[in-house]
Parts: sequence; C-alpha cells; structure tokens
Amino acid sequence: MPECLLVIDVGTESVRAALVDDSGAIIDIQSRSTDFFSPQPGWAEQKPDEWWELTLECLKQLIHEHPNLEVLAIGVSAQMHAVVPIDTHGILLMDKVPIWCDKRSASICKQYQEEILPQEQIQHAANLIIPSWTGPKMKWIKDNLPEIYQRTDIFLTAKDYLNLRFTGEKYTDYSEASGSFLFSWKTKQWDNELVKLFGIDKSKLPDILPSNSIIGKLLPDIAAQIGCQPSIPVICGAGDMLCLLLGGGMVREGRSCDVAGTAADVSVLSPQPLLTEHLMNLHHAIDGWISFGILDSGGGSLKWFREAFYNQESGRKVSYAEIDEEASNVPAGADGLLFFPYLMGERLLGSPLARGSFFGLRPHHQRKHFARAVMEGVGFDLKMSLDEIEKMYSGAIEEMSAIGGGARSPLWCQIKADIYRKKVFTLTESEGGIIGAALLAFSAVSGITVGQLADNWLKVKQVFIPDESRFEEYENQYKNFRIFHDIFQQAYLYYGKEI
Repeated sequence: MPECLLVIDVGTESVRAALVDDSGAIIDIQSRSTDFFSPQPGWAEQKPDEWWELTLECLKQLIHEHPNLEVLAIGVSAQMHAVVPIDTHGILLMDKVPIWCDKRSASICKQYQEEILPQEQIQHAANLIIPSWTGPKMKWIKDNLPEIYQRTDIFLTAKDYLNLRFTGEKYTDYSEASGSFLFSWKTKQWDNELVKLFGIDKSKLPDILPSNSIIGKLLPDIAAQIGCQPSIPVICGAGDMLCLLLGGGMVREGRSCDVAGTAADVSVLSPQPLLTEHLMNLHHAIDGWISFGILDSGGGSLKWFREAFYNQESGRKVSYAEIDEEASNVPAGADGLLFFPYLMGERLLGSPLARGSFFGLRPHHQRKHFARAVMEGVGFDLKMSLDEIEKMYSGAIEEMSAIGGGARSPLWCQIKADIYRKKVFTLTESEGGIIGAALLAFSAVSGITVGQLADNWLKVKQVFIPDESRFEEYENQYKNFRIFHDIFQQAYLYYGKEI
C-alpha cells in the first residue's frame, strides 16, 4: 500500500489539507474558505471550531478519494499568533478568538513600550513589543474577560488547538513560543520576568517541544470520522511562516529567502537572533532563528494596483502575467517614478501611519510605468531590510530563494535579483507551507533530518542572475527611495497623523 503524509495548512482565508508522498510530491489538495470577523476597529477574529470542522471536511474528502493510501503521520501548519483559551476539560472558551492581525492590545503594548527601553525588550525576547504577539493578547483577555481568563487551563495557538483535537495533548513548539513576547531567546524557555510582567499565570502556558516531535496519536473517534486508520502519529508542527520557509529551502545557516505573499519579507537563517530594533526574530522550525524584515503590503500592493488600474476593463479580469508583459516594456527605474508600498503602514523601518504613494510623476508616465514602479518599490523596501540583515549577520548572503505568489512572476524575480545584486531562484513546488509541514512530519517518523529530506525533495525551477547593466540605475533609484522614505517618516513623526 503506498505511503503518504496528511498535512493541514490553516491560513486566514482558507483551511487546506493535502496528501504528500514520501518523495515530497503533493498527491492531492482540498480547500475550504474561512470566515473573518472584525466587530470593532482593530479587531480581527476567527472561529477555532470552524478551523476544526473544515479540517475534518478536507481530510474526509482526501481519504474518500484516495482510499488505498497508508497514512504515515499527520502534520499541521497554521497561521501564527492566535490565542485560543481552553479549560481543564479541553473545551474552547471563546467562540471567536483574536488572530495574528488583531490590534486590540495596542494600548497594552504602548504602556509597556513606555516602561521598558527597546534594548531591554530585545535582550529578553529578541523583539519589540507589538500587538501581533500572543502575550499582549493574553493580557487583554485577563483585563477585559476575567471570567474567561480564570477558567482557562491553557492558552494554545491555531496549530496547537488542532493538535489538541487530534490527540487530546496540549503542547506548542519553539516557533510559536518565540512569537509570544513571553519566551527567552537565551534559555529557549518561558521567560519568568516577562510572564510576571504581563501578569500571566505560567501554568496556563503549554510545554514547548521541537517542531518535529511526535506529540501523540490520532484518537480513535477522529480516525473513524475521517475514515483512516487509528493511532497515526501526530507531529507538533510549526507556524505557517516557518513551514513556508522550510519549503523554500531555509534548512541551513546562511540560507536566505524572499517571500512575496500579501505581505512580503526577506529573511536569513542564523544560529542566534539578530538583535536590532529594525528586524523581527522567530525561532525556526528547526535549530536556529529566522531574522526578517517585513512589509505588510508586498503582493498586496500589486493586487491593489491590478484592481485599481486594470480591472476597470469591462467583462475581463487582467492576469498578473499581462501586467508583467506591460511592465517589462519599461526600463529599469521606471523612468524616475518611485512607489512607496505602505498601504498598510510600516512596522519597523518607519511609521505605522505611513501610507502608499507615487513620487516623481511626469507627463510621459503611463500605466506601464506605474506597474513597474510598484514592483520596484516593494523591492526597494525589502532591500532596506536586507541591508539591515547583512549589517548584523556575520556571514555572507550570496543567493536567495523566492517563494509565495510573487515568485510566479519572472519579471519581479529579475527586478529583485537586480536590486539585491544577488542570484534569486524559484522552486518547482510552490506550496511551500504544505511541503514544510510535510518535511517536519516525515522527519519525525523516519529519523531523517529535515535538511537531508529537503536536499532530495526541493528542486530548483529557475535561476535569475543579477544584470550588471542595471546596477547603476537601481543604485540611484534606491538612494532616492531611501532619501524620500526618511523625509516622509519625519513628516509622519512631526504631524503625528496620516498626511
């Protein structure tokens, strides 16, 4: 009987499940859309029970359509930084829970930001205090929903909640723990000082295991529901970003990656976090740390541009490939047009009040110039983070993998190779998150390291070599981008509001 892995990937927009064989090939994928709730400004919620119900639907469909496969293990990748309170009986205490982009704890974070110097924050947690982290969200629940807090036996994340439903076990992994602002990067355990600072009962935090640990076996009643054999090993898994990076080849120190999803980021795998106010750090799903700079509207900028500038044409949705073709007819530098991709503000290199803008507009500029400027503007912003990484990282970064939806654009990959002055390569399998979770699951049951598996599973699709003839133009445009970025930043700080 052919062997395979069952992999679940819970995102903000959908729940997906896949069958992956022992060579890393995806046999089949099922997907279901999720609901999103924002009952108040800054709030972002989803239903954990919907994640679970849709997971079961996807798994049932996969097993039904492939009845002759033997499942070796179950692995989970899921959106990070959700807070899911569970009571002593394993019962969910909130119908809707705050997820990664929930900002309701902003005032809590502001209070601590004023009390604790940035360098002290970084020395403890390798990060600054922001509302994304789970610690501030737990504090908000304690302050605003005290009955829920008192009844909570354990706080889990999305991935860990699914694992609880699969096995009855309550664990988390290093990747999710490091995204809490309650975790010490030095000891790789819960930080007693930070836990005390936020007033969280440490007993409400789960034990931390490596991402490729077997946490338990599939419960018989769940196996019966989805139609597979019982007692299948369930793997701890990791946050979706870290699984995506595993699937993008970040399995050894010094590997670097450009992720172009709705948000975009550049990162490096380092033995220790890079401690600076301008980067974020998460423990990887394997040994080491992912240090990264992030842009909240990376691919989101191009999506906005397509909807605003192209899809006014009646009856037809313009493809990204057509935008590529149009933008490729514009020389490097977009004839002096600059785009600042801050539709969702900035996180670490500027103000959250920052907004998107075009600069340098002249009469001859056409839609195709704007299209190329959007692609280049995202590249210039990520280059600022890459510069910070290279300033802090002791090794050399010579090449980068490109993953996410934006990696499907040959033009955008070439633009980034030219701006970064580094070789950029894409991989044959674009489902990085699913492959990353499968790598962890197969490593757990086979004893083969994730790095060894990745060497066999991941294949290069296309390589983009930096074009030296464009270096001077991009260097000049990048200098202009940084100059005006900083001018705009000072204006936001001076006015203290959007301008």
